[in-house]
Amino acid sequence: MLDVVIVDDELPVLNLLKMFLQKTGQVNILETFTDPIEAYDSIVNLKPDVVFLDIEMPEMNGLELANNLIEQNDELMIVFVTGYNQYAIEAFQVNAMNYILKPVNENIIEKCISRLNKFKIPKFQEKMNPEKKILCFGDFEVYGNNGVVRWPTRKVEEMLAYFIIHRDSNIGRWELGEILWPGRDPEKIKTNLHTTLFRLRKTIKENNLPIEILSKTAGNGVYKCELQQVNCDLIEFENSKLENTIVNKSNLNEFEKICSLYREDLFLKKDYQWCENEKEYLRIKYINILKSITLFYIEEGAYKKATDKLMIMKRISPFDEEIHQMILRLYGKQKNRALLIQYHQEFKMKLLKEMGIKPHKQTDKIFTSLLNEL
Repeated sequence: MLDVVIVDDELPVLNLLKMFLQKTGQVNILETFTDPIEAYDSIVNLKPDVVFLDIEMPEMNGLELANNLIEQNDELMIVFVTGYNQYAIEAFQVNAMNYILKPVNENIIEKCISRLNKFKIPKFQEKMNPEKKILCFGDFEVYGNNGVVRWPTRKVEEMLAYFIIHRDSNIGRWELGEILWPGRDPEKIKTNLHTTLFRLRKTIKENNLPIEILSKTAGNGVYKCELQQVNCDLIEFENSKLENTIVNKSNLNEFEKICSLYREDLFLKKDYQWCENEKEYLRIKYINILKSITLFYIEEGAYKKATDKLMIMKRISPFDEEIHQMILRLYGKQKNRALLIQYHQEFKMKLLKEMGIKPHKQTDKIFTSLLNEL
């Protein structure tokens, strides 16, 4: 996956490009900006793989912005998307990977992403000492000395995923066996467990991963996983203590960084039934952090950014009435009577159709109050 940021002062063009990029299924859009100066301050911290830039923008044009970004990160890939072809020579002087003329279309974007993937430098190769990392949000990916680790079986991979969730905890042999092979004969579980554990340890050693699976009680019943010097999005996300912290200008980037770790739900592309409780806990934590950021953006009058965060929350939790109330209040602040009515009516209909219930009285009360003020 390519981490992407888009900068274009024309919102319709920006949204169209965003749609085409998302349809490729090969990018993770960290953020979009219409203000190049604001974009510069954030991109330095977001550390994307690629930035899609318009050229003709007010205050700072795309070429200037690209030069400033390259000074901070000379491995950043730049793609210019512009309505003018006279800037091509200057664009490639700042190491642009591509130069796309508007109007963009789906086919052009797919070809562009395919080309970018060929040039992407994996993060584990960026330093002389290869970076070991574990990604748990979305797909489950473990990076060793030779790139993405290829597991000998799906159960070996699942065993490691379970150990990561329960790292630094004692895990009983039979507990682990029943989780991975529910309902199987005890002797079969024992054989599978020993074989899978052997393969897991062997793969860890072959890839020089800083992970240790310890056997306690002389190997007769208890295991413990210790993660050493390894970057893990799940651990970084869980260790963040932001839920009860008020967002301000000085800590906003920290909040945004933690949010960027949550690409998708925990182990989304794996069918691990045993992690549903952990998945829900992390989803709620993520939503609460998004709510804090949204309230800050509303207070700052950054309504577009607030709307973007609210739409993310709505996609994750479409029937959360607190989120719905926040959206109503945002439309009220924007004095947008039409959207206020439309959104509330759509929410009521969806709630009735899919849940068979009506909104809480407090929600209707907030809607009526906001409507009367417009």
